[in-house]
Amino acid sequence: MSISITIREVEVSVGDGMRSCRPIALLSFVLVPLALSAACGSERREFDQEADRGAFHDGGMFGDGSGDPSANEVRDPTTCAEAAASRTYVGCEYWATPGANIVQDIFDFAIAVANVGSESANVEVTGANGLHWRINVGPGSLGKVYLPWIKELKGNNITSITASVIAKGSAYHIVSDRPVVVYQFSPLQFRAQGGDPGKDWSSCKKQNPTADDCYSYSNDASLLLPTTAMTGNYRIMGSYGFSRRPIDESTQKPDPSKEPLPGYAPYFLVTATSNGTTVNVKLGPKGKVVGGAGIAAAPGGGTVTFTLDAGDIAQVVGGVGREFDFSGSLLDADKPVQVITGVPCIDFPLDVIACDHIEETVFPAQTLGKHYVVAMPSGPKDNKVEHVVRFYGNVDGTKLTYRPQVPSGCPATLSAGEVVECGEVGIDFEVEGDHEFGVGTFLLGASKVDPQFSIQKSMGDPSQSFAVAVEQYRKKYVFLAPTDYTASYVDVVTSEGATLTLDGVDVSSQLMKIDGTTFFGAHIKLAVGNDGVHTLLSSKPSSIQVIGYGSYTSYQYPGGLNLGEIAPIPPK
Repeated sequence: MSISITIREVEVSVGDGMRSCRPIALLSFVLVPLALSAACGSERREFDQEADRGAFHDGGMFGDGSGDPSANEVRDPTTCAEAAASRTYVGCEYWATPGANIVQDIFDFAIAVANVGSESANVEVTGANGLHWRINVGPGSLGKVYLPWIKELKGNNITSITASVIAKGSAYHIVSDRPVVVYQFSPLQFRAQGGDPGKDWSSCKKQNPTADDCYSYSNDASLLLPTTAMTGNYRIMGSYGFSRRPIDESTQKPDPSKEPLPGYAPYFLVTATSNGTTVNVKLGPKGKVVGGAGIAAAPGGGTVTFTLDAGDIAQVVGGVGREFDFSGSLLDADKPVQVITGVPCIDFPLDVIACDHIEETVFPAQTLGKHYVVAMPSGPKDNKVEHVVRFYGNVDGTKLTYRPQVPSGCPATLSAGEVVECGEVGIDFEVEGDHEFGVGTFLLGASKVDPQFSIQKSMGDPSQSFAVAVEQYRKKYVFLAPTDYTASYVDVVTSEGATLTLDGVDVSSQLMKIDGTTFFGAHIKLAVGNDGVHTLLSSKPSSIQVIGYGSYTSYQYPGGLNLGEIAPIPPK
């Protein structure tokens, strides 16, 4: 990768008056107040997770999830040592890794860093070609950082990658002296506006000449996990590749009489956090590897091995089309790594227009749970919509029990590495296994969730997320829903009797019972303000999914979770 950089450092005064330096040509960040509802100054010192013994405020399988009934006061860790001990999505060291995407390069890859504490956070962002940025994020503030795409990983503009590659030293390393939370957006904008002050959008090319603006049509977001919560063991969870039937010129829709044609390959990204990291991946039966720089080709069911140094990114690319899928593969590294799965662009379900970029960070195998509540997502019109649900087996002989009923197509049992796609699911449900497993969810195409006659008006398209195990629920979340999008939502699942506040406002009245369970769900539309930063507090452990919609695009990610090691390393 070759980047020409002109760096001119300026001093920026932020928050409490401390100064920081940044290269003005490459870094833009926005600082806004957060609603600090945590008991930071309280005498009571209780983490959202009881880190010293790995216990969680969880009422057990099919219970009310209330755990400690007096634990209504929570706070995030205030030091990096506390963050490391607590093992949550809050931490002091992160790695951002842009992957394959067919979006135009003019749209910005970006990270968002939120400081939820009461003291300023000094944050450094380093990357390839000597990039070294220092920013100071004041208490209760947010920093947006726009970063260059990495062409070896992304592809050239709207042309996707075709082979695996190791991009040496290409990860963006984020280090803070105070605990923060970090998300990555690939890209951040869905239309030609925003970015660094004075950004010139004139080179943005309309993909549809009748559209009222230049749109990206290819976005998603990932919750990044701190290095201290990573492990070397992952059951790879994601999607198959993209195929679509040829378009019928008379209807301008896929022709159901034709066979699907391959479009894009699935991939997974592995980022090393230490030098000399050896990674072995036992591939699932559909996990064919297309070899490339530093990564050997391998058939489905085979094994691929490579070695990485800190900051190296391995992008392992599969075969092109729906018949290829890395899901169910088992990754074992001798040092902690980060794993993100994705597809440059894909339809969900088959032939439902339009395709969109999907990606999400995979949770370590040791953090998977036995108990999930899977709720239908918010749609772009303040409604609930269907989504595709996939199950990922982690242990042979896993038996599943559902409430209130088994969704059509969902499995009764799972084997290690088995992947079962339920199809389009239109109910909320609870599922419990006698062993750990994973659950993936995928938003549907715009023509399904928001059919319109005008192409620029339809909102939505596929996005990838993972359900959070009940065992890893939290009582406090600080999260970002970028104001760049037309509509944004936070979907909440919690236990009976819980009270919720969002940005200091009681929203408990929006909770509705999930039939046949003791859980409740809420679909809350997010107001524009605070530059998209929000704080949700719950009196009982809860999970959240953050969702945003724009013209023929969307993003979704789990808003946070505890990452306690509650499961054994899978043997196969």
